[in-house]
Amino acid sequence: MRKKPKAWHVAGASWRLVLLLCMGLTGAIAAPAAASTATPGWLAAADHGQSDISRQAQLATEGYLEQEWKLLGQAQPYTTDGDWGKDGRWAVKPQGATQSYETRVVVRRPQDPARFNGTVVVEWLNTALGFDLDGGWILARDEIVREGYAWVGVSTESDSVLSLKKANPIRYAQAKVAHDSLSYDIYTQAARAIRQAASQWGTPTSPRVRLLAQGYSQSGSYLITYINAFQPVTHAFDGFYLLSTAAVAMPIDDKGARIFGPQYRTEPQAPVIQVSTEMEVMVGWQLSKTPDTDSLRHWEIAGASHFDKHVQAQTLTAGDHGARLFMPHCFKPSNTLPSRLFNHAALHALRTWASVGTPPPIAPRMQRNSLGFIQNDDVGNALGGLRLPDLDVPLAQYGMYSNFPSSQISFWSGYACIAGGSANPLDDDTLRKRYPSDQAYWLAYKQAADKLLTAGFLRPADHARLLEQAQSVKLPH
Repeated sequence: MRKKPKAWHVAGASWRLVLLLCMGLTGAIAAPAAASTATPGWLAAADHGQSDISRQAQLATEGYLEQEWKLLGQAQPYTTDGDWGKDGRWAVKPQGATQSYETRVVVRRPQDPARFNGTVVVEWLNTALGFDLDGGWILARDEIVREGYAWVGVSTESDSVLSLKKANPIRYAQAKVAHDSLSYDIYTQAARAIRQAASQWGTPTSPRVRLLAQGYSQSGSYLITYINAFQPVTHAFDGFYLLSTAAVAMPIDDKGARIFGPQYRTEPQAPVIQVSTEMEVMVGWQLSKTPDTDSLRHWEIAGASHFDKHVQAQTLTAGDHGARLFMPHCFKPSNTLPSRLFNHAALHALRTWASVGTPPPIAPRMQRNSLGFIQNDDVGNALGGLRLPDLDVPLAQYGMYSNFPSSQISFWSGYACIAGGSANPLDDDTLRKRYPSDQAYWLAYKQAADKLLTAGFLRPADHARLLEQAQSVKLPH
């Protein structure tokens, strides 16, 4: 079982290690598995309070409903078969008999069947903070809701079940996942059950159901392993979406180690898009070397942090997390760059790729010097990569690994401050020199935003939102 960091250390090097552990960077392991023949069952969960990550209050005004279901069956544990090299051509084999499990899935879908667009985002819920986190939902929520996707969060890991039992011993009394070597088969079974159930969520004229696997941070590292070792046999998903995921793949059993710098299979059985923030790219040089292919796109977001202010705030609003956590006090303001807008565009692009075969645009990579380090401009913002207008027409400098808690020192506050990066406003003299008038700022900002829209890196609604915010900016003159 993985060990979660429990204590906070003052030294910066220690916190860098803590952050990398939570992002999924920790050691080295290694398709195809025999598909499980076990048949899972869907059962309505007993009513003992709301789901521990319930967002029903937010969804009530969006025309969405939220349901929690039990998923149970027999799952097959696996182990590696042969060497697992970095080429991603990995094989696995069954290890022992199947084992019973019971876990939960959380469903969020349009109440009106006519709104359902036929695509279900199936998120492998993240457990790095000691509880289930719907990080992919947080980053893609606006696109999911406005375009009529369904979203399903799956508690696949043993740590998920432990956290559920702790949060509500009565509601999750029967939940059981003995160890994480069962998780991959559980995820496959969840996909099959979801595909069958989703056929009833639309209308007779709704598009054919498609499943997009989604993983945020450490969960994305599980998906790298799934893509390379399981998808070629299971064909369970129509596409894969990895958000803020480090260049590391997770093991499939307790004896395995994590693989650093893995490649994706050259012939994955479904299209893959990976969207990385500057934080992952800085410490994962392999990410920038990941080639764009006929089945893979990798987007790198300059100026973006792993756990920005928006993600922090939404983490606190899920279920009862706000009662146990708090908005941290940091020496510097946390990153507020709306980098999730690129996540919206990525989801739209992946859906189009999976449904009609049109690949997403190829994004520029971040610029590195001869030693491999990210290069910065005169303001201190990273060069290259996908760039919101806020970087080309800056009002602030966006820092990485440069923030620390100023009070309420704990693992949570330390992680949130460091992984949250920083947003450091430019001084008045610098702003006056760069922008002779509010109109000059607005025109430069609009030009940058228009380029992103035309290239397919911004959704129209998000483009309009950025321009509206830029028009309200008042600069010192």
